[in-house]
Amino acid sequence: MPDTNGWPEYQRLVLAELTRLDEGMQKVQEDVTQIRLSVAILRAKAVTWGAVGGVLMWGLSVIVSYWGN
Repeated sequence: MPDTNGWPEYQRLVLAELTRLDEGMQKVQEDVTQIRLSVAILRAKAVTWGAVGGVLMWGLSVIVSYWGN
């Protein structure tokens, strides 16, 4: 058996570490996708509630201006 200077063991260690890092990266990508979805939902809710609040304030100002005259 030729002297391989421990390369087969080191090769297995490197491949196992690369596999572990790839799995971790996939988990991070899934988390980022979920966060982006949550932010998009929150942004849509903020726009909706902002529009509702604006319409309510406009309606109140119209009522007050007619009631005051």
